[in-house]
Amino acid sequence: MDFAIYLIERNEVENRQIRAFLKKLSHPVRVLDSAAVDTGRPKIDIVILGISDSDRAMSEIQAKISRIRSLSPGAQIILCTPDNTEDLDTWVLQLEARAFLLKPLEEATFVTLLNKILSQIHRRKQRDEYVKSSSKATRLSEVIGRSQAIQDVVGLIERVSKSASTSVLLLGESGTGKSLFAESIHEQSERSNGPFIEINCAALPPNLLESELFGYEAGAFTDAKTQKIGLIELADRGTLFLDEITEVDVPTQAKLLKFLDTKRLRRLGGDAQIPVDVRIVAATNRDIKEEVKERNFREDLYYRLNVVEIEIPPLRQRKEDIDMISTYYLGFYKKKFKKNYLHFTPDSQALLREYPWPGNVRELINVIERAVLLSRDATIGKDILPIEKKPDPHVISFSREFDDFVVKLPPEGISLDMIEKKVIEATLVKTNGNVLRASQLLGMSRGALRYKLAKHKVRPQELLKKRVLAKT
Repeated sequence: MDFAIYLIERNEVENRQIRAFLKKLSHPVRVLDSAAVDTGRPKIDIVILGISDSDRAMSEIQAKISRIRSLSPGAQIILCTPDNTEDLDTWVLQLEARAFLLKPLEEATFVTLLNKILSQIHRRKQRDEYVKSSSKATRLSEVIGRSQAIQDVVGLIERVSKSASTSVLLLGESGTGKSLFAESIHEQSERSNGPFIEINCAALPPNLLESELFGYEAGAFTDAKTQKIGLIELADRGTLFLDEITEVDVPTQAKLLKFLDTKRLRRLGGDAQIPVDVRIVAATNRDIKEEVKERNFREDLYYRLNVVEIEIPPLRQRKEDIDMISTYYLGFYKKKFKKNYLHFTPDSQALLREYPWPGNVRELINVIERAVLLSRDATIGKDILPIEKKPDPHVISFSREFDDFVVKLPPEGISLDMIEKKVIEATLVKTNGNVLRASQLLGMSRGALRYKLAKHKVRPQELLKKRVLAKT
């Protein structure tokens, strides 16, 4: 990002001197001529206005500055005046100057002042971009689904949004909408007027991730030619969403923890401790507790982030929402591709309901978009859907021959906690909810099974009720 500077200095010697100083700034700048300024493009960032002893026509200069401000409202004015200028305070106030420098100009003073102002303008521009993007965030009311599972999440999001500082940890598989819920937390909070900044921690190597988060000073390393404001600092008075938090390397985790404890950060290569007021929302599709056990993720950071934990259910656990979601996005893509005549056939709707959706809502949306785009008929039949009914990849099958077990796991693996939960649920279904009988089949005491039910949040009667509803 370069900056546009309009230099108004009639004294040729001083004009050349200022241009030489500008080449020594840590930010790239362009010096504009009058023709470029008159067009209003590009926007002016700084006006350097040189005043000489003969310049006494305040009204003429004020008219010129007003014209510039009408084209570039955010332009900063810097006055360069002789040290014997009369009524200097009046000049500064009338022109609403950001600062003034006395002639003859000193290089160090000039460069330090310009670098400071340009850094502030750079930060403001970046923040403005994020604030504009956050105004388009998806509202929680747009979450599609009436299932109890998703309504529980919506209710929790609404409650946690009332706190402007509480850290939130979102858990859920890829494609469940963690980013949407993070945006919703921001939008419903007191921070909604601030920036919402999202970074996928898995998308950057560790050294780049650290500099993206914390920023750096010019000269901090070989390629650091200018100062960079980190995303944490840019999110000041807003929300920072750290997606795939478990992909952060351990050294960066330590810096994140220190920031969360102190609410201050230090840019790479810098000495200043910069206070930042930001809310952290983190998310992962991994079993973060297992990552802590394996020492891949710091336990203290986990507890610092996990003030409120919200688990987003996969689509296969709220199949009653599939019809509503598919109908909504069918209407959306019908309008987008100008195919208002399209509708689903009963067999295609049945296939959508039965498919296990390993990619969750994101996969369902992509399937509908492709079907609408490629459809040549008035209906979308199952033959045009780019899916086929397959065994649920998350189902674990057991077979027993004498004392040997054969276990078929999904290709992406599964946690031991999930295996234990599914075995308990299958046993309860087999015993029709009889906890005593289930404990006998599992070879444990009734009290031990009760503990496991509480741990995995399994309620026998609710489980049986869901099974009955699924069959109807």
